[in-house]
Amino acid sequence: MQKIIVVIIVVLLLVGVGFVLSSSKNLKQSEKKQETRDDILAPVVIDRVPYESLKDRHPRGDEFVQGILNALDDLEDEDSINDLNALLAMGANLNLLEEKEEALEWYGKALLLDLTNITALNNIANIYSDLARYEESETAWLTLLEAYPNRVPAYRSLGYLYQFRLLKSPEEIEALFLKGLEATNNHFDLFNWLISYFLETGNNEKFVEYANLLNASSKSQ
Repeated sequence: MQKIIVVIIVVLLLVGVGFVLSSSKNLKQSEKKQETRDDILAPVVIDRVPYESLKDRHPRGDEFVQGILNALDDLEDEDSINDLNALLAMGANLNLLEEKEEALEWYGKALLLDLTNITALNNIANIYSDLARYEESETAWLTLLEAYPNRVPAYRSLGYLYQFRLLKSPEEIEALFLKGLEATNNHFDLFNWLISYFLETGNNEKFVEYANLLNASSKSQ
C-alpha cells in the first residue's frame, strides 16, 4: 500500500509539472489550466486541421494521422470506456510524427485516468530521453519501476540512461541492478547487463563476480 501511495504522489507531481503541457494547436496561452479526470472524460471537440497537416512528416504519415483522427473520434463520443486507449493512441502517433512535446501532453492525460499505466510511463520516459531531459526521464523510469518492480526492460533502459547520459557512478548503477535482481528473482538478463557493463568499463573483479553469480543462478533453476 505504501508503494502505491508513493507512485500516486509522484505521478500526480509529474502530471502537474511536466506531462500536461499546453497545446498551441488547441489552447490559447491565457486559457491554459490543469485538467482533471472529469475534464478528460467529458466529450471534446478538437480542430483536426493542424493534425492533418502533419502527414508529410513521415513516409507513413497518412497512417499516423488517421490514427490521430480515429482517436479524436473516440474522445468526442459519449462513451468514456475507450478514452484511455484513445489518449494513448494520440501520444503514440504524435510521437511517431515527431510532435514529442504534445505527445507528452496526451500521455499525461492518460496518466490522469490510469496513474500507473505502463505504456504511458514507458513512452514518457523514452520521449524525455529523446528530448535530452534526462532527469525527467529518470523520474518516469523510477515511477514505472515503483509500480512494476519486476519490469526487466525498464532496468535495462534506466541503466543505459545512468551510464551514458546521467553518468552515474558504478556503485549507483550496481545498486539499481541489485534491486532489480531481487525483484525479478535473479533474472538472467540483468546479470548479463551487469556482466557486459563491468567488462566494458574494465572492472574485471566485478565482471567475474557477476559471471559466477549468473552461472550459479542458472544451475539452481
